[in-house]
Amino acid sequence: MATLHDVYQRRPHCYHKISHVEWSDWQWQQRNTLKHSGQLQEVFPHIGERQIELAREWERQGFRFQLTPYMLAITERDAEGNPLLSDPVWRQFFPVFDELLVEQGRQALDEYSTGEENWEIAQEMLTPIAHHKYDNRVILYTTDTCLGYCDYCLRSLQSTAQTEMHGGKQYWQETIQILRNHPEIEEIILSGGDPLIFSNSTIAKMIEDVRAIPTIKAIRLHTRAFTHNPYRVDDEFGKILCDYSVTEVAIHIAHPNELTQELQKSIGQIRKSGARTLLMAQIPLIKGVNNNPKILRSLFMGLYMSGIKPYYLLHNMPNIPAASSQRTSVRQGIDIMNTLGRKISHPAMPEYIIVHKTGKKTVPNEPNGTSEFIYCTSPEGHPIIRFKNWNGNWETYIDGID
Repeated sequence: MATLHDVYQRRPHCYHKISHVEWSDWQWQQRNTLKHSGQLQEVFPHIGERQIELAREWERQGFRFQLTPYMLAITERDAEGNPLLSDPVWRQFFPVFDELLVEQGRQALDEYSTGEENWEIAQEMLTPIAHHKYDNRVILYTTDTCLGYCDYCLRSLQSTAQTEMHGGKQYWQETIQILRNHPEIEEIILSGGDPLIFSNSTIAKMIEDVRAIPTIKAIRLHTRAFTHNPYRVDDEFGKILCDYSVTEVAIHIAHPNELTQELQKSIGQIRKSGARTLLMAQIPLIKGVNNNPKILRSLFMGLYMSGIKPYYLLHNMPNIPAASSQRTSVRQGIDIMNTLGRKISHPAMPEYIIVHKTGKKTVPNEPNGTSEFIYCTSPEGHPIIRFKNWNGNWETYIDGID
């Protein structure tokens, strides 16, 4: 587990006049996010031209980025106070494009394009915000806005649109009414974007509306607030989880450096509320960030000791920009998981999965695959995986290159 520290003491120099009270205000954090390349030199006066150019290239491709001052404070910096290109937190927001792969034409086949943002299968959408893929549960895309934007996330990058694509508020009442007419749906997952971008009163109203549907038994909430802006998790939010018996909160996290004192305090806010909510972690596997047994061991055990169950290790997502620079091979993920197997506490081990448009697939720990999970090569010579999905259909997954 990473050494716990007060992030306020590590804030960049430009924030030194900010009081601890201001710093700890989650809305101040959001108002002062780093949002464009022009701000880089304001926050880091001595930052190198290469980092600025990487940010500009990101913007030229139609993407945007956003980091809270809190996230900037937990990045590792050099003697001049500049974020290190190799820092595992910084790399989650500013990918280091592998020019060699680009020159060799080895970009991933599913590189993200702002002109092709549709991830959902049309027949699975009950409304523009209600995604009904699996039999008994529905994901509600409450917003396309996040507390910060991760470069490995296929959903947050849809924020490139000038207006929200899903428009949660616009479709909310229509969605609630349709859910009442689907008694087979037992579980609702509030996702986004990040639902914690909303006020507590708005979140409470959404959960209240869902709880009022008699057939809904479980409610999940997916967020990265615990790592982007842990000050967002306050007493009132904990009370909401308790009052409405929220079943699970899924916490998104990628590196043990994110296991700060502030994150621990946010977990404490939930515990002291009396909420019986399960805390589960979803962890992306990212080249250059955490594709290392030692790092993942530290993260898994750190989460476990904090009362958070490492639930999924997600192979780096499809349809992301700079995919070839961020994605390992699936076999490398298997090697890491097999290295850790039986060497750490069993509840600290997540399930390793790949994510496909048609659904999730558990990765078998056999490095040569199985009869339903086959490593092969496309006609163009690219590594792919052929697998049988949860519906019994064969699908193709684009593998990474180590």
